[in-house]
Amino acid sequence: MPGLVLHAGAVMMCAHPPGVVTLPAPTQLKVLVGLQPVATVSDVLVVGGCALTTSGGPFCTTVRWFQFSARVLAGGRPVLVQPTPPPGPGPGTGVPAPGPPMVQAMQIKVRAS
Repeated sequence: MPGLVLHAGAVMMCAHPPGVVTLPAPTQLKVLVGLQPVATVSDVLVVGGCALTTSGGPFCTTVRWFQFSARVLAGGRPVLVQPTPPPGPGPGTGVPAPGPPMVQAMQIKVRAS
């Protein structure tokens, strides 16, 4: 499915604000969009500050992304894609607390299918 190529500089939140989703250590550094490494299926999207930490229940620690390119690879791995321009929900879920991440800002020029 086509979409915008997700990158390390994208601004995202978990489904339980103010949890911030980041890509602290991209697995590849050669393919860039907007001077930022593109995200691949091997990357771990980390959550910091999930609001569920105060409830005592399970809270988001990572985000599992479900949509990636079938044709475009970076470092031999499919790139992650966002189907709609921001702001909007991302095709993923928080782990272990489910809920779609919210993509607030990202590059909007490079697409992949």
